[in-house]
Amino acid sequence: MHNQLSNFLLIDRIRPSSISRTKKVDQFYSDRSRILYSSSFRRLQHKAQVFSLESNSSVRTRLTHSLEVSDLGRTLANKIATKLYNKHLLSIRAVPEVVAIVENACLIHDIGNPPFGHFGEAAIKDWANRYFEESLLPNLTNIDMTLFQKLYKDFLEFDGNPQGFRIISKLHVEADKYSLNLTYATLLCSLKYSRSTDEEQGSGILKKAGYFQTEKTFVDELYRAANMQLNHRYPLTYIMEAADDIAYCLSDISDGIEKRIITPELFISEFKAMWDKNFPNQSCPVPIPDYIKNFSLDISVPWSKIVMEEAASNYISNYQKFLDGSAQQLIPENSTGKILDIIKKVSRKTLYTSIEAESIELTGYAVITGILKHYQRLINLSYEDFQTISQDEICKNLDFEKRLFNRLGKRYVIAYKHSLKEYHPEKECPPDINFRTYELWLRIHLIIDHVSGMTDDFALQTYQMLEGINLLK
Repeated sequence: MHNQLSNFLLIDRIRPSSISRTKKVDQFYSDRSRILYSSSFRRLQHKAQVFSLESNSSVRTRLTHSLEVSDLGRTLANKIATKLYNKHLLSIRAVPEVVAIVENACLIHDIGNPPFGHFGEAAIKDWANRYFEESLLPNLTNIDMTLFQKLYKDFLEFDGNPQGFRIISKLHVEADKYSLNLTYATLLCSLKYSRSTDEEQGSGILKKAGYFQTEKTFVDELYRAANMQLNHRYPLTYIMEAADDIAYCLSDISDGIEKRIITPELFISEFKAMWDKNFPNQSCPVPIPDYIKNFSLDISVPWSKIVMEEAASNYISNYQKFLDGSAQQLIPENSTGKILDIIKKVSRKTLYTSIEAESIELTGYAVITGILKHYQRLINLSYEDFQTISQDEICKNLDFEKRLFNRLGKRYVIAYKHSLKEYHPEKECPPDINFRTYELWLRIHLIIDHVSGMTDDFALQTYQMLEGINLLK
């Protein structure tokens, strides 16, 4: 049983690294550098955690949230890895490797989030539903409808998680088509959910799609390399998920206090009331102060320590389940998990329904929907017309569409062309019905890649420009 977890600490990359590294852990440090210096990671500084377009720099963005998650993940991973070492289940050399992999996954866990967070996700899914029924379906010709309806599930189940995996594995084409070319361990650890969009929805780790069908073949390869069973979870992903749960539960309340939407006194009052309502006659596993002088010092630090300590003990107690990826979650639902559950309930009641938060969400929904309505003109083009535009040839009567295409992120266009070659490598062959089907699917991904990659402020500016409200320079 010794060093079983070590078998999952894979340093393989889809394209072998050109740099020789003597220490295995250096491979994972290289991953971290690739993540930190990527433009997708930098863009998180202008994507909202809860409050979009926020001028108060003390309020968290997706970037600061991701850094906090990585800090919690590093601490929790170190606790767990050290306990495994003490039980002779992990070598001392593997301890920092485990920590580095988890830290990497924490840094990229939100990298695929679209502008305006969960309302941005909802806007994309709702658009995909309406667009297919109202605009796309009546005009579909020269494609395989059965195949297309299967592929289209990518958009009906759009989510930041599969989009994030798509970004790190396919969309950073500055060097080549292998994107950031991260180690298999980091890639697997980032997969929070363990199914594709064309697979049946389940509960727990199958509740959402973890990757699109565009990346399914690659994920299958990762699972084979790790000798993992499909639809099971990578053993270290549980640590990343737990760090995220702890971070966002506590930070959302902290931001609400910073913005004076709630007070520390209101939080304590609501927390106590909801605890008594949901868990009557049960003692709370964390100390609840009568007065909060500093939310971070009085609540966030002591509560997160208690939750992490129990999570670490749970990992060791149920090691085999976490090792084979069949467990559901790391933070025990029957103990400290109740703490996070009550905090989420308080946030839903006091924060997420505030006028400020809801107004921003409504704006974000309108912005994303509006941009997509304009860009669907590119999707409505015939295969021949779109290829003419994409190859920068003269386009008669397609002036508006050409200008829309010119605004697409260049790396997304390159990634689209790389993917297209996988389905139609021989240019001289006339496109058949299957190729046209795949092309349309990849073209929609191109549009979604562009829109979901925008920051909150750039999305707003783009919407205003397309609507003729403001000139975007």
